[in-house]
Amino acid sequence: MKLSGSVIVSELRQKLQYEVGRHLYGVLGSYAQLRHFEENDLVHATDGEQRPFPRPINLNRALLESIEDETLRRLVRDEARYPQAVRSTLNRAVQDVLKQELQKSTFLIVKHIELIFAYGLDLTVFRTSATNQHHILLLLPGERRGQQIALFLDADSRFHQNLPDNLIADNHLWELSNG
Repeated sequence: MKLSGSVIVSELRQKLQYEVGRHLYGVLGSYAQLRHFEENDLVHATDGEQRPFPRPINLNRALLESIEDETLRRLVRDEARYPQAVRSTLNRAVQDVLKQELQKSTFLIVKHIELIFAYGLDLTVFRTSATNQHHILLLLPGERRGQQIALFLDADSRFHQNLPDNLIADNHLWELSNG
C-alpha cells in the first residue's frame, strides 16, 4: 500500500518509541519522491518527545570521506585485481560510518546507498546496527514489484537491483504515494 509522507512519518514516530528489538526501516519511492519526502516531511518531523528527526546522511559521501585519500587511490587502482580486498575494506568503512553516526544519535536516516550495491557490500550491517535503542531509516529509490523490492529503477536496467528478502520487516517498509 502506498502512503503519504505524513502518514509514514506518523507510523515511524510510533515505532521509534520501542527500544528493544530490530529497528531497521525503509521508505521506497523514486529519487524525486524521496527528495520531496526529505524536504517536506522529514525536515518537519519530530519524535515522541518533540525532538526533530536527524538530517539524513548521504552514505556514499560519508563513506568516501571516511577513507583517506591514499587508501582511496589504492582501492581504485586495485579494484580489478583484488575485488575481495576492496570489498572488505569498504565493508569495514560502512561499519565504521554507521557506528560513528549512531554514537551521535540513536536514530539515523540514510540516503544514497548506491555504493553498497555497486560493490556488492554486506547489507546486513544495517540490520545488525539497528538493534535495541538504535533505529535506522533507509531512503530507498525503488518500488514493490510483487514480493520483490526493485531498486534503482530510474537508472539503466542493467543497474537495477533487488533488496534482499527479509532485510527489512514488511511492517517496517513503506512506499510513498505520488501525492
